[in-house]
Amino acid sequence: MGILHCKHHGPEKSIRQLDSDFFMDNIKRNTLPTLLLAKYFQDKLMPNSTNPQTYAKLVSLSARVGSIGDNRLGGWYSYRASKTALNMAIKTLHLEWQRMNRDIAVMALHPGTTDTELSRPFQRNLPDGQLMSAEQGAEHLFTQIANLTLEDSGSFMDFKGQPIPW
Repeated sequence: MGILHCKHHGPEKSIRQLDSDFFMDNIKRNTLPTLLLAKYFQDKLMPNSTNPQTYAKLVSLSARVGSIGDNRLGGWYSYRASKTALNMAIKTLHLEWQRMNRDIAVMALHPGTTDTELSRPFQRNLPDGQLMSAEQGAEHLFTQIANLTLEDSGSFMDFKGQPIPW
């Protein structure tokens, strides 16, 4: 679940294009679901009882455009802010569960640019080799989730396992 653009709204190129309802819809769809999943499933996220070395993982799909440190283009106010809010929620959730001694690894994960309806309007501006198939994207995501450790918890990574600045 998520939103970047819809029939009547695209990513804002200027603050003049900001629409408060579209902004709040971005928060509702891109940020809130992860927090609600954490709230209602945190007691179900337990280590594997047959193997105490395993731990639960909560990974949420973020986006590089949600990085404050990596923002060099501006624009996209609603989507950027919703993904930045998601990143803050992931970091805060990590800190809360860490204080509670919960063995749950939490991570924000940028999936890369995948050939989907979401990215189709923006694909013409991509450098060669940046666009990947949904299958390739899924393989990268599964690899990063499988490799996620408790030491990585609270981080923001790309699909190759490289850290992204908050």
